[in-house]
Amino acid sequence: PTAGLSRSSPSTSARPHGSHEMATRCSFLSLAVVAAALCLLHAALAPAFAGSAQQPAMRGSQVAMQAGRFEIFVTNPSVGARTRMMVSPSMTCDEIVTRGRKELGFDQAWIKDEDFNLYDSEDESAPLKGTVGENGLKPWGPDGTELHLIFQPGK
Repeated sequence: PTAGLSRSSPSTSARPHGSHEMATRCSFLSLAVVAAALCLLHAALAPAFAGSAQQPAMRGSQVAMQAGRFEIFVTNPSVGARTRMMVSPSMTCDEIVTRGRKELGFDQAWIKDEDFNLYDSEDESAPLKGTVGENGLKPWGPDGTELHLIFQPGK
């Protein structure tokens, strides 16, 4: 009878030994996985908010401006497609049409460049012809140049 008293009770012996340590280890592991995921997310998103991608572009446009080139916008108003383009005073309007078609995705082989006209966004009464310099186009800014590239076959 005294031997039976020294045994542990059935409720204590049914519990696995070290279950408290296992639960602590499991929650620590979960915490470590969450912390690692947050670090990876932070590392992936950090450059997007630092603005590092914009700095070289600004420097590049300043260097291009010193070399006689500047930035304009070319827009197709009927679909709202828009692109930025570096131009020089000697670049022709025909070259802008060709590049604009390609950059805006309108460069299908069955459509001719002549089917597109280039207009100043402020005045669409007459298509632009000649060079950038001859048309007095200015660098993009508050009063800079935005051109409209419009599909007008037969005009």
